[in-house]
Parts: sequence; structure tokens; C-alpha cells
Amino acid sequence: MIDFYCWQSGNNRKIYMMLEETGLPYTEHVVNLRKKEQKAPAFLAINPNGKVPAIVDRDGPDGKPLTLFESGAILIYLAEKTGKFRPQDKRAWFDVMQWLMWQMGGPGAMFTEAAHFFERKGEPGNEYSLDRYTKEANRLLGVADQRLEKSEYIAGSDYSIADMALWPHCGSVARFGGSLDAYPNIQRWFKLVDARPATKKSGEKTDAIRKMSSGG
Repeated sequence: MIDFYCWQSGNNRKIYMMLEETGLPYTEHVVNLRKKEQKAPAFLAINPNGKVPAIVDRDGPDGKPLTLFESGAILIYLAEKTGKFRPQDKRAWFDVMQWLMWQMGGPGAMFTEAAHFFERKGEPGNEYSLDRYTKEANRLLGVADQRLEKSEYIAGSDYSIADMALWPHCGSVARFGGSLDAYPNIQRWFKLVDARPATKKSGEKTDAIRKMSSGG
């Protein structure tokens, strides 16, 4: 059994996607960021960085519990644990790894920054930052689109944890005023991943948290 400490964001959705794809049993523990529950001592004991997602695998390596945070690290661990959504060939595995790292340092970070400044559009002194991060976000979309012109999935011919990592962020480009209209290869891939039952289930999970947190 895996204890999954979660919220409604894209970084959490990618973990939902992997858990649903693999069929691993898990228990959700919603950490309400609006109530600052991520700063509570009990949660900081799990993730000293005070962010979600995080997991505790009660049946970790050697049968001992394992605590893990950072979405990329969690995806790698679950892929290693199950042997799923990761190629066995070493070259192919490192191809998945490089695109996963690219997502974490690129779209995962830059889309969030672009959204932050887009929400403050029109505020004095905001123009430079908004322009910088929006341009970088669109550059990264261009990188993904060019890759997906040559490859069915982001890291090759097979669906992998790299796709799970990137997909939620491509679905939230409107947060920084972006659109996928100019990126036909991303659109094709996005629909392909969206059609997977586990992807739809992950959306139901995050939507439920969103409704709960808003009192709906």
C-alpha cells in the first residue's frame, strides 16, 4: 500500500496517472495548501521541503517503508518498482530520463512562472518578467512539438513516465495565456494521452479535490 500525499495540481496529477496506470494500491491523503497543511510538522516529517506530491511506500525496498518526494523521483521509483512505463533497454531508459528531467526543469518550472506573472498582467514592473517567461514557455512548447513530429510519444515509440510528467502541464497553458493551436504535434499527442482510462481517472481524482477545497 502506498500513502499518497496530494493536492489538485499538475505535479500531483502525474502521480495519479502513474498509480492508476500501474494498478498499485494507494491511499490518498489530501494536503490542503490553502490551509497551509503542507507546513504542519507532521507533513514536514515526510517532505521537509513542504510541498506535494509525496509518497510513503509501506512495502519499499527490502520490505521496509520508503518516503519519497519530488514528482520526478516518485515517477522513477514507481517505474522501477513495477517495471512499467520504462524501457528495459538502457539507452531507451536514459532517453526517457532526459525528457523527464527536461520537463521538470523546463515546462514544469517555466509554465508555473509564466502563469504567476500572467495573473499579474498590467501591474507596474511586471512587463519584463511576463515577457521573459511567456517567451520561454512558448519556446519549450516548440521543442516538444518538434520532438513529437518525429516520435509518437515524447521519449520514443512507447508511452512512458516522461509523457505522464509533461501531459498535465501542456493541458494548463491557458494559465499563462498560451494555446496549443500552433503546435499540431502536441495536439495529436495530447489527445492520445487524454484518451487513456488512467488519464481520465486522474482527472476525476483532481476534480474531486478541487470541488472539496472550494466547498463545492
